[in-house]
Amino acid sequence: MKHKLIKALLLISSLSTTFLISSNPAEAKSKNTTKPVTIYLTRHGETTANVMHLAQGWSDFTLTDNGGKGAEYLGRGLKGTKFKAAYSGDLTRQEKTAEGALKYSGNKKVKLQIDQRLRECNYGSYEGRPDMAKNVPEISAYLGYSSMEEFQTKAGKRFQNEMQDGYYGLDKENKLNTTLPDAYRAESSQTVEKRMTAALKAIAKKQQKKGGNVLVVSSGMSINLFLSTQDYPQYEGTGLANDSVTKLTYRNGKFKLSGEIGSLEYYNAGKNK
Repeated sequence: MKHKLIKALLLISSLSTTFLISSNPAEAKSKNTTKPVTIYLTRHGETTANVMHLAQGWSDFTLTDNGGKGAEYLGRGLKGTKFKAAYSGDLTRQEKTAEGALKYSGNKKVKLQIDQRLRECNYGSYEGRPDMAKNVPEISAYLGYSSMEEFQTKAGKRFQNEMQDGYYGLDKENKLNTTLPDAYRAESSQTVEKRMTAALKAIAKKQQKKGGNVLVVSSGMSINLFLSTQDYPQYEGTGLANDSVTKLTYRNGKFKLSGEIGSLEYYNAGKNK
């Protein structure tokens, strides 16, 4: 009788375990339903600040006529690529580039979503000043380099990260003696890295149940600062051309580089059509 009771208890326990496992199939299935997401991380087109060689950051300079044409070329080069979603920062140059790329690639029905975290780095009081003529020399000296050339050589792939920290340090000390509110002062490189990573991960995670291609338009330095956090041997920290694309595939919580960093393949293909 005792042995029969033990067998009955074991049978009940086994059935309960089986029921618990099979009663929540959605949970088991959800772990395997994510699909790869390919992000076309794109720098905006040429702006008025670009041609005047000014630091623009959060300042809202618009596209030049060439910049508008560049968005068209980019879109024509992307024709045949079906986007499931599209995002840009809230700066005019980013939005217009994304809109042009969607229109001319045959994806004009895709709604452009705006994410402020995709903005360019904030340079604070140093925005609107000649970049290479004033800002870079001042930052070089502030960081202890004897010249711009030494700064670029010694900083290597961390040049843009150090540039951003130079803006941050100088503006924090209010070297230009401005009355700019703290909320608009220059960001540290770490702040930019974190917000860009958070934005791109949020976009990828939102899309991974359906998978597919996502257009994301941001700015050169903020894209570079994000890329500097990834373990890509190809990353050298060099400036990105207007309308260049860096393809990333997101899966299992990681961004894998798919091709060249800052490729002009799509822009050139569209221009030659």
